Order: sequence, then C-alpha cells, then structure tokens
Amino acid sequence: MRRWRKGGFEALANWVELSFFGMLIAGFVLGKVVVDATFAHILVATAGLISGRLVYVKRQNNPVPFQAISLAFIVGYLIGHRIGNGIIITFVFASAAAASYYLHKNLDFLA
Repeated sequence: MRRWRKGGFEALANWVELSFFGMLIAGFVLGKVVVDATFAHILVATAGLISGRLVYVKRQNNPVPFQAISLAFIVGYLIGHRIGNGIIITFVFASAAAASYYLHKNLDFLA
C-alpha cells in the first residue's frame, strides 16, 4: 500500500503562524511604502477597526489567534514605518480596535 503524504495539510494546521508571519511582512511593507502621515493614520485606524470586528466575531470561540495576527500587523508596521510617532500609531490602532469592538457589542444593527 502506498502511504499518503500530508503535503499542504500541514499549512492548514499552522494557519495562525503563517498568517502571523504574513501580516508581519504586510505591515512592514505598508510601513515602508506609506509616506504621508495622514494616510498612515487612516490606514492604521482602518486596520484597528477591522481587528476589533474580527475579535468581536470570534469572541465566543477563541479570539487569541486573531489578536495575535492583529498584533503582528501593527508590530510589522511599527518596524517599517518612516513617518509618524510609534506611540501615536499604536494609540490610534488600539483605540480604533476598542471602539469597533464596543460599537459591535452595543449596537444591534452592526452585529
């Protein structure tokens, strides 16, 4: 009998690590590409809003992988950013994620 190789199925088992690395690279590249401070803050705020939505949607299951992936994006962005203050960028991301989570939790038409 022939034994089957796992092949691509290992990638499905390690989706968190692959997504973490991919978002780390994507954040780094976006940090290097964006040179306008206003656009940088809008980009980070949008990423925070998406992060808050993902954590809200997965709150019943395990939200930790999505929090880790969001953290990878912001860390990659902070490593690669050329414009703006890292503390302000982190604050904008965290406040946008918290606002998105709060709005999705308290407003029925968003959920």
